Amino acid sequence: MTNTALPVWQSIHLLTVPEVAEWARVHPKTVYRWIKIGEIEAIQLGARTYRIPETAVVDYLQRNGYSHLIQQVEK
Repeated sequence: MTNTALPVWQSIHLLTVPEVAEWARVHPKTVYRWIKIGEIEAIQLGARTYRIPETAVVDYLQRNGYSHLIQQVEK
């Protein structure tokens, strides 16, 4: 019998800057600014390539008083 559980690194859903910007309805430059000032966690993969874990978006919402949006999604 094989183990079908995914390794932790494969179970993390990463978003691109344009995906986060579209979801938040802001310009991608705003997301880059959030990354630069430490408002949202991001993983830098290259000189100008970032990926943002879904959990970082959830943390950002909670810290900024939007936890009610998270509860609506989880229902």
